[in-house]
Amino acid sequence: MARVLLFAFLVLTAWAQDPYTQNYDSNRHKDPSYSPVRPPAIPLAVRSPYTSIWTSTANNGTLNTNGAMFWPGNAAGWEGIIVVDQVAYEYLGTGLQSLPPLKNIKAASQLAVSFDSQYSNFTIRAGPVDLVASFFSPVIPQDLCRTSVPLSYLEVSFRSTDNQAHDVQLYSDVNAGWISPETNTTVVWNLFEGASAVNGSGNATGHPSAVYSWVLTQETQYEFGEQADFPQWGNFTYSSSPGQAQNFSFQSGYSIDLRYNYVTSFGLTDIVDSGYRGAQSKEPIFAFVHGFGSATSGSTLYTIGTVQQNVIRFLTSDGLVPLQPWWTECYGDSLFDLIEFHYNDFATSQAKGADFEAQLKADVQAYYSTTPGPIYSNSTPSPPPSYANASGEEEYGINQYGQAYIFDSSNGYGFLDPNNFSGIAVPDVSEAESYYAIVALSARQVMGAYVLTVPPNLHYGNLSSIVPGEPLLFQKEISSDGNVNTVDVVFPALPFYLYANPQMLKLVLNPLLYNQENGFYPNGYSMHDLGTHFPNATGHVEGNDEYMPVEESGNMLLMAYAYFKFTGDAAFLSQNYAKFRQWASYVTQYSLIPEAQLSTDDFAGTLANQTNLAIKGIVGLKAMSLISEAVGDASAVANYSATASAYYTRWE
Repeated sequence: MARVLLFAFLVLTAWAQDPYTQNYDSNRHKDPSYSPVRPPAIPLAVRSPYTSIWTSTANNGTLNTNGAMFWPGNAAGWEGIIVVDQVAYEYLGTGLQSLPPLKNIKAASQLAVSFDSQYSNFTIRAGPVDLVASFFSPVIPQDLCRTSVPLSYLEVSFRSTDNQAHDVQLYSDVNAGWISPETNTTVVWNLFEGASAVNGSGNATGHPSAVYSWVLTQETQYEFGEQADFPQWGNFTYSSSPGQAQNFSFQSGYSIDLRYNYVTSFGLTDIVDSGYRGAQSKEPIFAFVHGFGSATSGSTLYTIGTVQQNVIRFLTSDGLVPLQPWWTECYGDSLFDLIEFHYNDFATSQAKGADFEAQLKADVQAYYSTTPGPIYSNSTPSPPPSYANASGEEEYGINQYGQAYIFDSSNGYGFLDPNNFSGIAVPDVSEAESYYAIVALSARQVMGAYVLTVPPNLHYGNLSSIVPGEPLLFQKEISSDGNVNTVDVVFPALPFYLYANPQMLKLVLNPLLYNQENGFYPNGYSMHDLGTHFPNATGHVEGNDEYMPVEESGNMLLMAYAYFKFTGDAAFLSQNYAKFRQWASYVTQYSLIPEAQLSTDDFAGTLANQTNLAIKGIVGLKAMSLISEAVGDASAVANYSATASAYYTRWE
């Protein structure tokens, strides 16, 4: 089922927290404040379809109650503990809750959560120390090399709140559930310093910049296979360096034993467990500890993610071809070189991310400086807000859940409780802030749904859409059936691509165009997707994809013209013009009164005469007239424009 990527959070942010109601998490701590709003899920490490880790705010959840999860909902074991004066405060994950009760174990209290287009920041209290866990997944769409890296950052910093020095350690571990949730799937692992395997002393204070990496992989791999959306090939990596720490150590082993021994002895053994097994078989975990001694402040940096060195299987005129990730073109094909580059690139990625974030905020603020939006408070207003533009019928009602509501049709703000105006709108937040929250989260969602690849080196067929030195982009249809480059999922991402980097739109369209221009799709309309199961971009040579002929043909024409409008790249239109004319011919014949077919709302099933499809086709024909103008086909300009106008008159 298609998902509207850019606008998904319009509904989600409607569940924002009521700031006038104090809630508590399952640790009996007050809920943190959220800025700019409280979404139902917050991104932690989101860089690709396989590095896509979130935390939920459901049931007043926080980092140390709900923990981390893979995007389908599977728990991702990610533990964080800060030890202050031999008291262990758990700030990430719930692993310590499985241990026998110990007096020196406490749950840290989360004070505040903020996010933007780059970061999710959690401010946490641990006794006399405040800690900030800053999850950084760079959104830097102008830099395709860095964008192609499927690794994310976590920076953890602490500061004394009483101006006194305290004995502080930072502990973190991950489990094998990141690479496979299956009990009977054997996972193998090792620890590396740089590219060299390590199984000795980890007290590397003489090498503060050395990068240590836990690397996990499945013992038996199935390239280009998935199980419950987990990849069945490639590596998971978790990396850190001694950095500012006085002491640095590591250990892997059974989760209960390792964590219990750590919180009772405050040390690790620098041993790598050699008993390879499944993720749920005596749960193996992989830990780092940074000891800061007596300190008032300090920090450490981790990087994390899942890496494949062949990422897509692509159907070509040369046969099925494995495609390498674009980062191999930029940084070489060594996993360890990639890890080290990314780890040491933290400051540069921060600067580039800050530039994108500043521009995004400035653009939102610039728009609302001339078009201010309303702010409604969750406290009972006196007098109540005016609903002059809403009819009495619209103003009050009962929703599908039997709840009373007040709704202002002039701006879409609604409140569940007519008595105190609490409810479904984002409370005490301006429209500008609400919109910013939506686009910031949506940017991270879009950027976590695809991979960039090196183009194949081909010898046969129409190669106009395969440009040497230019990556291809393959997008996974997240949260539904996992199709590749689904046209009606790419289409809702169009505003992001046009805003952030229009070149990315071309990169995602090119694989679709290549497939259809080389005879791999037999139908006269645009294909629905490039493959049923990501990462297999093998198309539909029998033409039996989801039947959305008007939807997808209209989408392709609109996206092609939008790309040209934002870039002026008429060559792109010229080299694909024959295919665009083919789709326009189909739309001319079949869009005015569409036969029974699916639309992007495919949950509604096959329906005839869908007016939304008719207008999609009509607007697509108008776009085709502009495409024809751009390529200098004057007779076609008049034909498509006249047809679109005539159809629109009949559609009205």
